[in-house]
Amino acid sequence: MKIYPFEAIYPNDDLIASSDSFFGTVRDDYSEYYKNGFFRHADESAYYIMEITMDNKVHSGIVVCLNVEDYTKGKIVKHEQTIASSEQSMLKIILQRGAMVKPVLLCHPVIKEIAKEIEKQKKKREPFLQFTIAAGPQQYALYQIPEAEGAELAKLYKTMVPKLYIADGHHRCSTAEKLNKLQGGKTDHDYSLILSALFPFDQLDILDYNKVVQLPYHLKLTRFVAEISRFCDIELLVRPDKPDRKHDLTMCIQDEWYLLRWKPEILKKYKKTAAMLDADILDIEILEGLLGIADVRTDNRVQHISGNLGPGKVEEKVRASDHHVGFCIYPVQFNELVKVSDTGGTLPPKSTWFEPRMINGFVVKSY
Repeated sequence: MKIYPFEAIYPNDDLIASSDSFFGTVRDDYSEYYKNGFFRHADESAYYIMEITMDNKVHSGIVVCLNVEDYTKGKIVKHEQTIASSEQSMLKIILQRGAMVKPVLLCHPVIKEIAKEIEKQKKKREPFLQFTIAAGPQQYALYQIPEAEGAELAKLYKTMVPKLYIADGHHRCSTAEKLNKLQGGKTDHDYSLILSALFPFDQLDILDYNKVVQLPYHLKLTRFVAEISRFCDIELLVRPDKPDRKHDLTMCIQDEWYLLRWKPEILKKYKKTAAMLDADILDIEILEGLLGIADVRTDNRVQHISGNLGPGKVEEKVRASDHHVGFCIYPVQFNELVKVSDTGGTLPPKSTWFEPRMINGFVVKSY
């Protein structure tokens, strides 16, 4: 995979009194911030190392540009279907800003030579940019590697990483592809490069992505539990909890929590699928088959709760109405992500929550 250095735009820390306020508003107000001097320009083309510290764990990856042709050719591998309306909104925003204000998050298998080179480069220099976000808390640091000094890192990626998997940013990738095609050889703007953060699998975590669902008011809760028992063995839990193994789920109704385990005859139906994902089975058997919810991405009866918020947030949402049910789902694993992506499949909508997260405005690429 060929990686490209670029001239980064980054926050002017002299003007930022509150990191949380700035990074929380820059997505919508980037143009205003930029016009008023809240950003600086790097004086040379470079590669960057991003270091994110959360929960006393350091996550390291690189921030570079990739050619949009690698997405078109399938070397940047997707696992999610994009939505046309979201692409349209993204297209409008990028054209208005004239910039991409958050990198696409991509991941790849662990390669010890790349990890060693990243650590070597970090030891040579101090980060030139650091911010701490109170929510978390999370600390973001950026190291600048001049183009000449990053030659070995570029060589390793070119020779050892044949493909990258999208963790977050499917719509940014598809929009970049559209912009590049629309450019049609014009030279006023170059949309051929995608701002990208590349992290090895061991530098990211895939958390669960849970669901709270509004039940039909004519469906009594006792009847719903009885219907669930057709698909799962059910066991009462003494406290809120998440499943600790694949093919188990936990369910919250009112103040009660239950452990659900798919019946063998249900799992047998999915034996030939790439990964037999619990989110897939839940969507098909329960949400669509039982409740008539065909698209969990767009149906307003479904709320999605990221796993970092814990089962307590699921219970809180369930308690907001006496006719809501919550499901906690065992997280997708990296090997499952690879298996589904490599076979041209898609993961269930809203089934993965990657951490750490990229933030808007920390490193920007102009067009």
